Amino acid sequence: MSKLPCYYAHGGLNYKNGFATTCPISGARLKMLDSQVPSEFWNNENFKEYRKSLDRGEWPSDCILCKIAEEVDGTKSMRQDYPADLSTYNPQTGEVSFDGLKHVELRFSNSCNMACLHCSEVYSSQWGSRLKNYKPDEIDKEFNLEQLTKTQHRIGDNDTTKIDLKTAEAISIAEDLNINFPNIEKIDFAGGEVLYQKQFFPTLEKLSEHPNAKNILLFFHTNFNAEFDVIKLSNLLGKFGQSQIKISVDAGKNIYSYFRDGNWIKLIQNIKKFKEVNNFTIIDTVCTTSIYQLMDIQNIMTSLLELDIDCIDASIVFTPAYINPALIMRKFSHETIQDINDTREQIKKIEQMRLDSNNTYRSWNTKKQCYTDIEGALRGLDTIENYITSHKTKDKDYIGFIHYAKKIDKLWKQNFNDIYSNYEIQNNDLRRKI
Repeated sequence: MSKLPCYYAHGGLNYKNGFATTCPISGARLKMLDSQVPSEFWNNENFKEYRKSLDRGEWPSDCILCKIAEEVDGTKSMRQDYPADLSTYNPQTGEVSFDGLKHVELRFSNSCNMACLHCSEVYSSQWGSRLKNYKPDEIDKEFNLEQLTKTQHRIGDNDTTKIDLKTAEAISIAEDLNINFPNIEKIDFAGGEVLYQKQFFPTLEKLSEHPNAKNILLFFHTNFNAEFDVIKLSNLLGKFGQSQIKISVDAGKNIYSYFRDGNWIKLIQNIKKFKEVNNFTIIDTVCTTSIYQLMDIQNIMTSLLELDIDCIDASIVFTPAYINPALIMRKFSHETIQDINDTREQIKKIEQMRLDSNNTYRSWNTKKQCYTDIEGALRGLDTIENYITSHKTKDKDYIGFIHYAKKIDKLWKQNFNDIYSNYEIQNNDLRRKI
């Protein structure tokens, strides 16, 4: 019935930067946001045609990341995260009944307490503040440093769209979901930083009234580096069937403050406080992997294993191309693979130390007889290695990274060479220290 069935396109709704689309990585502007609630645009002409294009086996232009993953890199794409449910889908019209909406991702604004180096002003207010008076130069344009030219996630120089849902608007969306979409299985919150935003708790409370709440997985991404009421959060999460927090750490103790602009001690304290009042929410961390992470991969993975959480995941920074992790392979392929192998060995040593100790760990899975965070870290390394050894990069993007890193250091008032122990930037080139 569909040549390219997609869990998200055929059953998902995603609020992005001032528009609605199907999934977290699609930039297709299927509905510009106004006062309409989901039930009023879920089957508009744009959503219907998007689905029918996939049915015909035609990749929409905004599905390029999944197309590359499947057809070029030979890896799993986001389209294949879960099987598409086509039972409520009409391929002749492209309509999905309200019963067919399974996944919703909401964003309120770009308000955030961090300025991570893989982000942009679209999703971080701190980025916007730091670039307020910045004027892109010819180098930015020549190497398409889209974070600095403010064109990332934009469709043109005049695109100024932004998501800025007021609390009342967010609640009206939640009410519409409660009333009209009975079979929602998963609700995601993304940012900005949700724990830094005033809309989050009222919207979460309203969604807890959904008639299917006890069968919903409530999921949100967070840096867990903000001030928030841990008891209130735990109580609200308890109203859903399952809850999961994915903490975007993306760094170890060495580079956390440099890359994420955050406080490692604050992260540790917030995790500890939350675990003291909540024993049912899954707490995961993710290493969103760019070239920055691969230059300190062992410290990152071992630092994540110190957090005592449920699992560790690794994802890939596909864009911008000038921070793609595979760039490191242009000059340091042997060293990088050795770093990954050394990291694997260190993880296995940590596993043995745990097994030899009398300590208990949150991640221990009695049924599988394994530590799920260690299993996730090793699986994440496999994901990273498979990607960087198969993805092709351009020399121009490698040079673009050097320019980007130097400019970020100046804007953020920090120094790459003071942070990294294995690499340094000298004379417009990246060098291995050891």
